[in-house]
Amino acid sequence: MIIKTEIDTIHPYTFDSSNMHGNADIVYIPENFDELRQAIKSCYEQNIPMTFSGAGTGITGSRVPNGGAVISTELLKGISAFGGGKVTVQPSVNLNELDDFLRPQGFFLAPNPTEMNASIGGNVATNASGSRTFKYGAIREHILGLKLILPEGEVIILDRGEYFADSYILTLKSISGKKYELQLPIYTMPKTKNATGYFAHENMDAIDLFIGNEGTIAAIGEITLKVLPLPESIIGGIVFFDDAEKLLDFVIEVRDLSLINNKSNINSISTISARLIEYYDNPSLNLLRPKFPQIPEKAIAGIWFEQEYSKINEDAIMDKWYAMIQKYTGLSDDTWIALSDNEHKEMADFRHELPLQVYENLTENSQKKVGLDTAVPIEHFPELFCFYSEVFGKLPLQYVIFGHIGNSHLHANIFCQNEEEYSLALQIYDKCIDKTLALSGTVSAEHGIGKLKKKYLRKMYGDKTVDDMIEIKKYFDPKLLFGIGTMFDINKI
Repeated sequence: MIIKTEIDTIHPYTFDSSNMHGNADIVYIPENFDELRQAIKSCYEQNIPMTFSGAGTGITGSRVPNGGAVISTELLKGISAFGGGKVTVQPSVNLNELDDFLRPQGFFLAPNPTEMNASIGGNVATNASGSRTFKYGAIREHILGLKLILPEGEVIILDRGEYFADSYILTLKSISGKKYELQLPIYTMPKTKNATGYFAHENMDAIDLFIGNEGTIAAIGEITLKVLPLPESIIGGIVFFDDAEKLLDFVIEVRDLSLINNKSNINSISTISARLIEYYDNPSLNLLRPKFPQIPEKAIAGIWFEQEYSKINEDAIMDKWYAMIQKYTGLSDDTWIALSDNEHKEMADFRHELPLQVYENLTENSQKKVGLDTAVPIEHFPELFCFYSEVFGKLPLQYVIFGHIGNSHLHANIFCQNEEEYSLALQIYDKCIDKTLALSGTVSAEHGIGKLKKKYLRKMYGDKTVDDMIEIKKYFDPKLLFGIGTMFDINKI
């Protein structure tokens, strides 16, 4: 066990990518599972608040401590088992490391969370998703097992399909034999990507309660994931549009076809069946143009797509995509197509360049950022898309809108140079949240609630539901020591 107590050695653990800052008195860095449990149990017995620290890539402040101890899992990087379409990892294995391990063996983690330096433990803690979530779902659907440590040091091992709630009563047992029985909250979750609060559903699998808990009721010590064989072939493309209405029509047709065809065997598919559909608005393209000058000047927005396919169907699939592109844009000749590994790498560079440019823009101009992470059910997306276009089209501030349009989920980042602009950006944020909730959507589709979005959790679900969630926290964490200030206001508990 490594222990840090000096201010300068603690400081790197007091903030995350949200740029929110906190404070801590001590940092524990366990080197194995037993030391992780030991650190938790010791803090619990001494009534020391605990905040869990992974890679620090989160943008809602979950890992930012409010005093007490930080327990960093940074040295827990083992990959202990692989085979049968499953891999078992410790929480600080990051996505790049997992990909490097799986790819030579012909496998991949399907959801593709965006930040490749993020830890798997952090992905589980927030129910992360990514570009391929359109086809494969969020990380939740790929978690087969969890080894968890509760605040008092009890260990629970959950395998998917092992424990189910009886209606809304959930019963669990730790490896020492301690029994847990609790009432789950009864509420309706939005019918879209969602990373808000505790998962609760009638007759639910117990493992789902702990996915997305953001370090508030259990520490993640080990994760077993479902992994899939790499596809035989992939076509990728970036399509540029000169008309926003036609872009939306393109997305809807491609999305609806793909939702049907993605259920078929890949060898039988000879038509459009996208695994991802991603959006870049005009300000996003403008940020990217210095590095990618081949972006057509007339382009007002772009769509990036990918599809897995069997070589025997390549010509038919290419013909379908070209016909679809020509149907909806006058810039079809400017489409970028990727088939080879090098071409896909160039497309990946395009994808990753936008967040890099956003970060550089913020640091070079000493700006603050306000970021939306909303999603709505697919039937309401055209209304949200048009609302965003209208609101942001009139905004006298710099912004970019991009993201997972196939999932009816967009990110909007507003850049602010002073407090007056920041205040205006927050007003726009609230306005967009209100519209999203009016359309039965979610305030956080993939980043979680953390410490920055707590009031929006209450706005989304109401006081009773959030208070019922707090009862779950109290049940597992009666001393209120795990992740204090994350998800719930400490003065509300």
